[in-house]
Amino acid sequence: MNALPRRARIYIAVLTAAAAGLLTALVLHYPISIGTTIAFGLLCLLAEEFPVPLIYGAHYSVSFVITIAALVAAGPSTAALAAAFGGIAVSRSRTRKPRLPRQLFNTAQLAITTGAAGLVYAAMGGPVHRGDGVFHVLLPVLFATAVNFIVNTGLVSIMIMLAEGLPFRSVWRNQYLSLALGHGAFAFLGVLLAILYMQMHWAAVLFLLVPLLVARHAFQTSVRMQGAYDQTVRSLITAIEKKDTYTRGHAERVARLSEMTAREHGLPSDRIKLVRFAALMHDVGKLGVSTRVLQKPGKLTPEEYEHMKLHPIRGHEIVEEIDFLTEAVGAVRHHHERMDGGGYPDGLAGEAIPLLARIIMVSDAFDSMTSTRVYRKAKSFDEAFAELHRCEGTQFDSACLAALERAIARNGWEAFPELELEEDRNAHAAGL
Repeated sequence: MNALPRRARIYIAVLTAAAAGLLTALVLHYPISIGTTIAFGLLCLLAEEFPVPLIYGAHYSVSFVITIAALVAAGPSTAALAAAFGGIAVSRSRTRKPRLPRQLFNTAQLAITTGAAGLVYAAMGGPVHRGDGVFHVLLPVLFATAVNFIVNTGLVSIMIMLAEGLPFRSVWRNQYLSLALGHGAFAFLGVLLAILYMQMHWAAVLFLLVPLLVARHAFQTSVRMQGAYDQTVRSLITAIEKKDTYTRGHAERVARLSEMTAREHGLPSDRIKLVRFAALMHDVGKLGVSTRVLQKPGKLTPEEYEHMKLHPIRGHEIVEEIDFLTEAVGAVRHHHERMDGGGYPDGLAGEAIPLLARIIMVSDAFDSMTSTRVYRKAKSFDEAFAELHRCEGTQFDSACLAALERAIARNGWEAFPELELEEDRNAHAAGL
């Protein structure tokens, strides 16, 4: 965030003012102990010094455990102030010199997030500093955790959207959706820390330190593994695009379209994630296709076309060797089938074609038609959908096509910038 857009700076200013107002109201309404607040604040500061990196430059830390403990043991005002204190670490630990905008944002969003969770906890009748009321704590903590997660991830996603120009929904889904269950599990560690604190005071930290570190390590391992999966897939995509330069960016666009379509189709989150991977890999079999055929500017001969038709089979062979992509094999192999059975490589028809493959089929075709290729100019969206509807029921699945239309109407779509056509380049070279 070295050069923040003006809208992002305004957003930070608004959050900072809101956080100051919320903290003031909390302190006036809920009494605090300065010593306890500083102690919990130092624990939050320590936790924020060792976060787990996520995509888009964001991070996730286990300081949430500390704030839940502070909420249950000392109340909303102590929890919010302790969380804000932890925000100091976020800017300093990423860069050699603290940067005020980053520091203000993280401090403000942590205070607002924890303050909002604290207000919900209090509204639900959550007890404060009552070691005998553990069962009365669970439901208020559950609601406070949900509010904490939604507000925290929402505020950060908005910041990334404003600073990087990325769609809010994509940022939130890709970065945070899979963290929800883990966030809830950390809340119960916070309750345990609060109970131990009320019974043993600060000696309780020693008892919870090991399980907290183990939980953090397991979470970090999971995030790193997911990152390794993404890197594996993107390395293969890079290899494809270096060989087939005229479809550069195609896999990423088809993946986004397929993800949007799958969501509109009503698929669960695990299937949506799978279709994204399958769409990213749908053309990986082109690594086994002759470069001369891939980059041929004119129409393919029958022999060349038959050679090109082998790429779904080659893709199947590549993907089935990668453990975490085995469920995507069917989608990669069958994304050139047709609903009437006239496709390849196996001539499947109708419902026999895997649903993920049918989703990729319409997304692949839409992106191909709305992107300029070496042999033809891009179609408009209306022209592309008219062509898709012309082939509806024979080549494309009606439900998947309808889901694609709804997804683009809801989320919007930006067509791929036009490339120079072969004839334009030849004319330019000849000075025409």
